[in-house]
Amino acid sequence: MEKTAIRFDAELKAEIQNMMSEANATSMADFVRQATEFYIAYLRQKKSIDFLAPLLAQTIKNEIESVEKNISSMIYKLAVEQAISSNVIAYLNEIGLDTISALREMCLRDVAENNGIITFEGAIEFQHSEDE
Repeated sequence: MEKTAIRFDAELKAEIQNMMSEANATSMADFVRQATEFYIAYLRQKKSIDFLAPLLAQTIKNEIESVEKNISSMIYKLAVEQAISSNVIAYLNEIGLDTISALREMCLRDVAENNGIITFEGAIEFQHSEDE
């Protein structure tokens, strides 16, 4: 190892001494050596950012595509289940087309007003309020 003299102002020297335990440094020289090695690694990484940026962009794109595929698959499966439910309900109940049209209009307004947040409990309350 070579010995090198470095000048610090009093404020920076005090800061180094306060942070030595955080860095697990045994001396100020050890602290400065660790800081220098860290900074050199930072500079090297900065040079390789041009290489890493496209790699990160592609990785993020692949993850988004994977999530999109999974969500699309789930929405498709939900649509199939909804179609089954609609057919069962239509078979079991004698509801006229005019009633369905009115219900569709009411539901469109309700969904738009509530940002799509509709609860089963809310539907039950609505259905019971119409009976009374």
